[in-house]
Amino acid sequence: MFLIDDLLLLPVKGFIGIIKKIHDMAVEEMEETPEKLKRDLLDLQMRFEMEEILEEEYKKKEDEILAKLEVLRKEEKSE
Repeated sequence: MFLIDDLLLLPVKGFIGIIKKIHDMAVEEMEETPEKLKRDLLDLQMRFEMEEILEEEYKKKEDEILAKLEVLRKEEKSE
């Protein structure tokens, strides 16, 4: 009887596992960590070098990312 229950619940358990993984990835993406900000900065630099964005936009976004990174570093030092 337990084997049948396990087989019937397998799709539900798999679906719940997928939902949990998506949730974890979304939370990770939303959190601003120094590593994520550095990746964002590298991505921005690459887009600028490939001429996908103008220098104006590059400078503006770079300043925003560097400001966020500085705030995170100050928070880490105060802890």
